Amino acid sequence: MLSEVALAGVYLPPFFVYACITVPLFLWLRFLLARSGLLRWIWHPALFEFALSLCLISILILYV
Repeated sequence: MLSEVALAGVYLPPFFVYACITVPLFLWLRFLLARSGLLRWIWHPALFEFALSLCLISILILYV
């Protein structure tokens, strides 16, 4: 797990860094799901996308 990140003299929490890394990964996965048509078959797309983003950020926190 990362420790604090100094950016222009301001210390940022590691969760902020992980969240910034997660956003492009999430958008890429969302694009792939929408393009393939799998997102149409999901009962509640917003809930699924939220769960997907939580899974991505938890994987980053655990393994990076």
